[in-house]
Amino acid sequence: MSEISFDKHRSPVKAALLYLVLWELATVIMWLFTAKLFVIYPLFAVGFTVVYPVCTWWACYRHAKNYGLKWYVAPMMIAVSVIEYIFVEEARSVVPNFIVLTVLTAAFAAGIGNCFADKDAINAAKADQKRKKLKKEPEYKNILDDN
Repeated sequence: MSEISFDKHRSPVKAALLYLVLWELATVIMWLFTAKLFVIYPLFAVGFTVVYPVCTWWACYRHAKNYGLKWYVAPMMIAVSVIEYIFVEEARSVVPNFIVLTVLTAAFAAGIGNCFADKDAINAAKADQKRKKLKKEPEYKNILDDN
């Protein structure tokens, strides 16, 4: 049986896009349920003060933990939240400020995820990517030779 995994054998950019899509999907579903279908303020408040930061934390932390700190994950989330803040009316009503909440959560989660990242595995994956680009096998070195 094969196991479905978000992170195994996937490029960092594809994984970042996957996390961004899942994060945005969760945000849109939250807006749909809390602002359009069930217009209940406590549900809206819990969604955007608890669930939204947890989703943002999960996406940034997982990507930074698995691939190291990348310049395109948290800034893309922040850019998407700015666009949502401009065009989606419900985003302007989130207290604390929707953009500030996204910036703080994404930056902090990416930093913590980078602290717990396996640097050896990240460097090995980078070396594999370089080797695949060059389409070369690793050079054979006899372990019995001292030279």
